[in-house]
Amino acid sequence: MDEKEFLAASRGEFGGMGYLMTKDLNMAELVARAEAAGKRLARALLLSRLEQDPHRNPAEPFCGRCGAKLRIQEAAQRRELSTALGEFEYQRAYGVCDRCGHTAAPLDEALGIPPFGPSVETRQKICHAAATARSFEMAAEILEEQAGIKLSAKQVRVISETEGKALAEERAQEVKSFRSGKPIAGPEQPPELIVVVADGGRIQTRQADDEQEGGAWKEDKVGAIYEATPRKDPEAREAEKYEGARAQMKTFAASMTDWDEFGWMLCVEAIKRGYVQAKEKLFISDGAQSLRTLRQDHFNGATFILDWYHAVEHLSGCGKAAFGENTDEYAAWYKKMKTKLWLGELDAVIRGIEKESARVGKPQPKEHESSPRVILHRNIGYFNDNRDGMDYPRFRAEGWPIGSGVAEGAVKQFGMRLKGSENQKRVLQASRQREV
Repeated sequence: MDEKEFLAASRGEFGGMGYLMTKDLNMAELVARAEAAGKRLARALLLSRLEQDPHRNPAEPFCGRCGAKLRIQEAAQRRELSTALGEFEYQRAYGVCDRCGHTAAPLDEALGIPPFGPSVETRQKICHAAATARSFEMAAEILEEQAGIKLSAKQVRVISETEGKALAEERAQEVKSFRSGKPIAGPEQPPELIVVVADGGRIQTRQADDEQEGGAWKEDKVGAIYEATPRKDPEAREAEKYEGARAQMKTFAASMTDWDEFGWMLCVEAIKRGYVQAKEKLFISDGAQSLRTLRQDHFNGATFILDWYHAVEHLSGCGKAAFGENTDEYAAWYKKMKTKLWLGELDAVIRGIEKESARVGKPQPKEHESSPRVILHRNIGYFNDNRDGMDYPRFRAEGWPIGSGVAEGAVKQFGMRLKGSENQKRVLQASRQREV
């Protein structure tokens, strides 16, 4: 399509949008008509561009893998391709390399068109829908409704899982190279503040388990890295309410592998985001031993912040163990200790827990972990072990975030998407009811 042909086609589409042609249409119908016209023009431009590309049938084709000459087998092989502009067909040369056996179409390789399946931008839409929807069936519905991409749930699953597998393999290779000494490049512009948050959760997988109907429960590990712009405020040390620096662009690492391997994954992702060059580095998590080890192994240079909500949750547990749930004594004690922790009076908090622990008595050998004596005794160690991560007045004065909600939210999101227990349980119950 030359310029004259394009202008003629444009005039035709423009005329179709005139008042006399569309006077009986409402706004939604007008938008649909305009989108369709724009898509027709865009498809015509794209096909024209492909026809003019010298890689479509190059005079001297070369193998994209080894550089040897590519022997053309078909000069005008047809291919159907699914794109954001819909399905369309084009022709291009296709050949084989006699040296390494690689088969390819020079045009596809030059434009980054995958050898099989839909185009890259279509794959991105499919993977986004598959990752954010609650099921592949729902993802297929979203794709058809929002993007006009008609695929079955099985096709969505195959495409998204294939892309996921490729990304996982790429990540594994990247981690392996880093562990063998290959450096990881960071961004050109280092962030002012980089925040690493991590947490663990439990998900019910599809795998059968003799002891658990509906699939085996497994631990998933999720980490998030984000940049933030803190605003220092000395008065925030005494503030009753506080909102730290907001998370900007977030990237995630998630896996069901062990904590050691996951630590390397999270480390590589953090370095890619600028952890090494960042002016300030934070690591926010709860006080679990697995996360403490991960932090010491990979993020030892970061300031540790014990997630505020986990800290007060432990305080609440101590109060319930000492006085019983929903009692006036519990409410008064918890409020008092929470205020002291907020103001940085950690020694007073620990003394308060020690006092109640001494009152209820020491744990007996093999006493259950839910025992009030065990809860109070263990939390003395918890607050002492995480002392360096609970200087909340200082963290507020620096303008830093004090919560790991980004990671906790991601744990829930990943858990829901990985076929959580509730959906599976309902299916099993419905199946049994039908059998009865």
